[in-house]
Amino acid sequence: MATITSAGAGSGIDLESVISASVAAKKAQLEQPITKQQTANQLTLSGIGQLKSAISSFSSILDTLSAADAFNKRSVNITQSTDNPVLQVTTNTGASNGQYNITVNKLATTSRVEGSFASSTTVPADGQLTFSVGTNKSFTVDVKAGDTLQSLRTKINANGNNFGLSANIVNTYDSVTGAAMTKLVLDAGVSGSGNDLSIAGSKGLEMFNFTPASPPTADKPGTIINNKMSQTQVAASAEINVDGNILKSDSNTFNNTVQGLNITVLRTSDASTSTSTSNKVAITTDKSSIKDLVQKFIDGYNTLLDKTTSLGKRDTIVSGVNQNDGGALAGDSSTRMIKSFITNSVLKQSTTSTVFNSIFDVGVKMDNNGKLSLDSTKLTTATDTNFDQVVALFGGSNGVAGQINTQLKVYTQSAGLLAKREDALNSEQRTLNQRETAAIEQITKYEAGLRTQYGNLDAMLVRMNKSASYLSLITASTSSSG
Repeated sequence: MATITSAGAGSGIDLESVISASVAAKKAQLEQPITKQQTANQLTLSGIGQLKSAISSFSSILDTLSAADAFNKRSVNITQSTDNPVLQVTTNTGASNGQYNITVNKLATTSRVEGSFASSTTVPADGQLTFSVGTNKSFTVDVKAGDTLQSLRTKINANGNNFGLSANIVNTYDSVTGAAMTKLVLDAGVSGSGNDLSIAGSKGLEMFNFTPASPPTADKPGTIINNKMSQTQVAASAEINVDGNILKSDSNTFNNTVQGLNITVLRTSDASTSTSTSNKVAITTDKSSIKDLVQKFIDGYNTLLDKTTSLGKRDTIVSGVNQNDGGALAGDSSTRMIKSFITNSVLKQSTTSTVFNSIFDVGVKMDNNGKLSLDSTKLTTATDTNFDQVVALFGGSNGVAGQINTQLKVYTQSAGLLAKREDALNSEQRTLNQRETAAIEQITKYEAGLRTQYGNLDAMLVRMNKSASYLSLITASTSSSG
């Protein structure tokens, strides 16, 4: 007997369509409500994620505005050539307004030692060369007899303990004989007084030895041994004169030597007759930065407002037809709460300024849609006349920025309102996934039952058809014989 491969194959009745329709109806009953809720939850989770991101972006701006030194920006003006500047000055926390006369007397220098050798010179013996700077920096290089000056340079520069010393080769010639010469030039790489380079070679390597004078000076740099290595530059500290006060640094930077200022010297000051000309440095309040901060506040506020509006937008109905253009959080209370909160926060009367009642007194404006804009002229006037009060209005933990920031973080923190909402939705998704798995199993069993049921029906119809055919044959045979 042939195997029936599909329902109705034996009887010729389209039982497969009947089964498909029944299974589809069962899926609609069991699966579709689950899938619909899963899709809705996923859309809400996406919307909450977008909302959290928008709040966090605005909160970052508010963090900047509410920091203690947010409005303590300083402008630096230096009287000097723009093409050939003498120094650079930047400010940091703690800087105060003031004027300084700064003269750069010296730049910091590194110790430089060099020796002239015949081009064919090689290391005369196996041994070690130790290079030292100051009291706590040194490293040792192992050398072999026959090493060239070029290979010695490579070993020095590649040493893992090298403190910054650089070795270079200069190919030149003897000014008297014209013979080819090679100069080994060593720069200690460490500036500041007392950081002169010393070289100590083991036995047989004395040709590389060098000991600086104590203390080394430009006219008495060090001891020359075997007339080979000599010091061509003494290590020295940078020196500046600030309003008659001599300040020194091992490098060309003076960080916080003058409180709140970072000074980098680029060259020595220009000489005027027998003295050097000082450069005037003026530190003033950078009022333009106030405008930038307020504009950032406005931009961040408007961006968050737009995001809550778009996420909470309900579907549009045109001529009775749903346009399906609503936001991911359409009708959700969270967007309405946040929108209401930030709007009411900027409308509140200030408790930190004794002059201004609100941010609208210093040039901030609000349109009919709740969007903010800035009247720059009005803000400039406010900062010119009452700078501290403008700062009090916006800045600090109790200013507008700080107060809004504190409340917004209730929504975005790890155990905040939106996080709890996400947790609840994710928990519901897990439950829905379990129900979906159970529904699929149920539908599979249901289809198997239908196939068994209709398979039996098909087989019965096949048997009935065969019986009917047999009876017809008998009847026909009987009729013909009569």
